[in-house]
Amino acid sequence: MTEAALNDDHCLLFVYGSLQRGHSNHRELGSARFLTETRTAPRFALRVISGYPLLVPGVRSVRGELFEVPPARLAFLDAFEGSLYVRTEIELENGGRALGYLARDEAAGVAYEADHWLDLSLIRC
Repeated sequence: MTEAALNDDHCLLFVYGSLQRGHSNHRELGSARFLTETRTAPRFALRVISGYPLLVPGVRSVRGELFEVPPARLAFLDAFEGSLYVRTEIELENGGRALGYLARDEAAGVAYEADHWLDLSLIRC
């Protein structure tokens, strides 16, 4: 991992799904500090499985949010994300680097054609 993505004090974490502010699992970030809205470099795409997004290799720039997270929180987030995801370093649109959760199986789920994920569980009818 590069120094920009992870150091002793904090790590940069890109989130694109239910961990975003206002979404159903945002509380799982604990004391993470929101930094900015951002996008990945155009090397990704989204898929959906069981109502949740998966970040996979592709040709799109995916919208999300960047957080500063205490390194001690990463093990908890790894467990929370479960076996469908793997934490890895990704490139952001501005050339920066951050950690992000990618799908272990890039063919899992179904293709999601948008560049950002809408948490449908938050829509009340």
